Amino acid sequence: MRPVLALHCCLASRAAWGALAAELPDVRLICPDLPGHGGAPDWDSSQDFQDQALDLVLAELPDRPVDVIGHSFGGTLGLRLAVDHPDRVASLALVEPVMFAAAAPVARAANEANMSPFAAALDRGDPAAAAASFHGMWGAGAWADLSDRARTYITARIHLIRATEPAILRDLHDVLPRLPRDLPVRILTCRSPPAIVAAIRDGLCARMPQAQTGEIGAGHMIPLEDPGPLAETLRSFWGT
Repeated sequence: MRPVLALHCCLASRAAWGALAAELPDVRLICPDLPGHGGAPDWDSSQDFQDQALDLVLAELPDRPVDVIGHSFGGTLGLRLAVDHPDRVASLALVEPVMFAAAAPVARAANEANMSPFAAALDRGDPAAAAASFHGMWGAGAWADLSDRARTYITARIHLIRATEPAILRDLHDVLPRLPRDLPVRILTCRSPPAIVAAIRDGLCARMPQAQTGEIGAGHMIPLEDPGPLAETLRSFWGT
């Protein structure tokens, strides 16, 4: 079976790939939980979050190149893997990667303003309000319609969003200057993506002119909401 590394978004877990796995029965999805998510160890706050996530991923990879799918923060981790360990990555499919540092400054400023209610809730020590605000911008469905278990899970981990910021807002690890120009890359967004998502896509494409683009579905949570079209797109990208 074809091994494919699947990197989930923040506030999810490896379970987020279950629907896609069902659409790709001939693929062996390798789905590590990221720090503080699912069954993974908690985030060690003495360590950069993305550094710790990368260590967890490398521990689960086979000793040969694999295709990589990354959603949201998982997409930024896929980019990091591709530049730090290019011998481990055969291709890279990025589903709305939140590499904000790649976007034009005006788009980043607008996004910061949009995210200010979330940031303010975190600053005043109100994780429930922060979780509801964040979900309203990036999640699937209404916050009130989620199960109690899902709301509790997200709220307990909402502080991890801020832990990702050095890597994705400031490009702490200098990923952008090192992006590959020969690796097969496909960047997927929803149809009519938010301005910041489109700006990230455009910024990455400017740095990786070989990247293909595509659109699937109507929201950010493509692996959960549109696994069938995503599987079809991936098969086309892989040539299988």
